Amino acid sequence: MDYFVKKLSEQKEREGRVRQFFDSELIPALNSKNTITFDLEIGCGHGHWLNHYSKLNSSNVFVGIDLISKRIRKANSKKIKQNNENLFFLKSEASEFLQSIPEGLKISNIFLFFPDPWPKKRHHKRRLIQSSFLDLLHSCTNDKSKFYFRTDHLEYFQWVTLKIEKNEFWKSSNSKFPFAHHSYFQQLLPNFSSIIASRK
Repeated sequence: MDYFVKKLSEQKEREGRVRQFFDSELIPALNSKNTITFDLEIGCGHGHWLNHYSKLNSSNVFVGIDLISKRIRKANSKKIKQNNENLFFLKSEASEFLQSIPEGLKISNIFLFFPDPWPKKRHHKRRLIQSSFLDLLHSCTNDKSKFYFRTDHLEYFQWVTLKIEKNEFWKSSNSKFPFAHHSYFQQLLPNFSSIIASRK
């Protein structure tokens, strides 16, 4: 099979799987709670943090996404053990997930903890937080939404802070993190910086 045809086929398969997730799992859960909003953790890892947070907020709906299948399996295992019926995990790339959100649904809060900083300058284009990504987040959120970011890489923190300052849709906020339970990576990384952004 032609390389580009194969890539296109894989992309369509991923997009179809995300749409199926919304139709069969997330939308019914939102309907059951009479809401159109959910919280999203990007790069949820093994689901340690999100499992604890969602357990304390049973009236809300939560989604965790990650690119690694093994992480999603472990996250789902924790969810089943804790009987978190308001929590869902999905293997998905962040931009593809956001672009697949059905019209009418919105994200209340976005959490991104310790993403790959891609420290080398030639790799900065691979960083998730770009101006275009912040614009995409804006299109998927509502007026009260917040974006919570945390990293142990000082230069990446400065990068994200500047991107937020220059973005027409977001501004830094003095709000506090809604849940203080440490994530797995946070336990490994004692020194980190955080920023919270709210919609303008």
